[in-house]
Amino acid sequence: RGEQYEITDPLPELQFAGETYNIDRFEIRGDGSLNFNRKGFGVNLGSKLVLFNPAENSERKYEEFKLLAMVFDYTYIENSTAVGLLKEVDLWPVYNFFTEVRLNNQTQGLYHFIEDPFEYFIERKNAPFVVRRGYDHVVKACKAGPGNEQNLEKYIARFKRIYSILPLYSGRQMFDTLSSYIDMEQYFTKLSIDMLLKNGDYTDEIIFYTKILNGREVFGVFPWDLDDIFAGQPHEIGNPWAPGTIFGTREYYSIDDVIADVGSILLYSIEDDLDYKIAKDAFLYQEYLRTLRGVIEKIDLSVIDRVFDYTNEHIGAFYSRDSIVEQSKFDMDETNYGLFVNNLAEKRQMLKDRRNWILGELDMLNNK
Repeated sequence: RGEQYEITDPLPELQFAGETYNIDRFEIRGDGSLNFNRKGFGVNLGSKLVLFNPAENSERKYEEFKLLAMVFDYTYIENSTAVGLLKEVDLWPVYNFFTEVRLNNQTQGLYHFIEDPFEYFIERKNAPFVVRRGYDHVVKACKAGPGNEQNLEKYIARFKRIYSILPLYSGRQMFDTLSSYIDMEQYFTKLSIDMLLKNGDYTDEIIFYTKILNGREVFGVFPWDLDDIFAGQPHEIGNPWAPGTIFGTREYYSIDDVIADVGSILLYSIEDDLDYKIAKDAFLYQEYLRTLRGVIEKIDLSVIDRVFDYTNEHIGAFYSRDSIVEQSKFDMDETNYGLFVNNLAEKRQMLKDRRNWILGELDMLNNK
């Protein structure tokens, strides 16, 4: 429990759709899920797995992927909901689907297959550098693309520079400076989805990758590991170790503490210093609100229905298998088909209500 490790002796083999594939690396992965019976897996194949990708309407070969156990995902609808909405706003390019996983032919329950995002951005999009952000903007993981290994430290320094400039500028100058480092429209779009979904934990659940935008190399944005949506409160509340430290010590023990600091804003979390800067800087916040309106208008009620109908069809099918559902006893919360149906209906309506509430708040701000 609580340990990340590789299984090397013996290396397992993968059986899928009647074919057997050699595995180069098989690791037990995850953060919180390491403390549960159902483990998350990272897989690196020796021979590539050929899968049909509906989004691309073609077959593609996959060498690295994650199998997420979703032990925190109540009734297994949250990952599907989040990914569905992220696809609508073009923030989820990687291939994913839901599947049963068996070890030695013994079911481990329902898993989320996700194409490894580092491999996707490096191999498919030729990104020179990919980095996952950690708490207080540390580099949680990073990788340079082929031929860019010698530039690894340069890219790490560029990522850290984003945070060192936050106290230096404000207003339009701050926005323009940040835009020279990050695709801010993508970043604001991610924050907008976090706001809609009440994502309670996203400081260390974001991946940045280098890309060319308007002739300049900047960091693109990819959300990761959305296992704490529909949260009762943002993660910084009651966790004094979590907020960034660029602007000094920040501690919040209630939502009133947050409001006392930044006011009643349409930003779900201010845990990370970049998000805190957006909340405190009037110009940045107005730019974010413009993106938020666009996202909320795009995700109308029919889009929410489409996302939840997809989840009902693709996740609901697994509830007909008692052996799969029984594995949920090893999760944070045990589930059954009745709980699945009720949670699906409740969260569908909750998102519709929240979407309309956000739009109403934006309208009121415009009329002031």
